[in-house]
Parts: sequence; structure tokens; C-alpha cells
Amino acid sequence: MPDSTSLLGDIRQLIEASRAALATTVNSALTLLYWQVGQRIRNEVLQGERGNTAS
Repeated sequence: MPDSTSLLGDIRQLIEASRAALATTVNSALTLLYWQVGQRIRNEVLQGERGNTAS
């Protein structure tokens, strides 16, 4: 009969590894999304120019 403590530990490690991989994927997707939104704003609203920060 397998050691239930070892099995539980292995399952916990699998879950944690999957969570870490998912967090990396989500962060990458959000970074790409925000970059694309910024590009659209720059191209369509600012017509390719940098925003004016002077008041």
C-alpha cells in the first residue's frame, strides 16, 4: 500500500507547480494586452505621437 503522506505531498507539489505556471501565463497575457491597448491609443488617438506631459 502506497504511503499516503508521500502521495499527498506529491499532489500538493503538482498543484503548486500548476498554479505557478498559470500565474506566469496570466501575467504574460495581461502584459501583452496592456501593450496592445497602449499601441492602439498611440496609433489612433495620438496619431503615432508621444503624449504631451507639459501642462
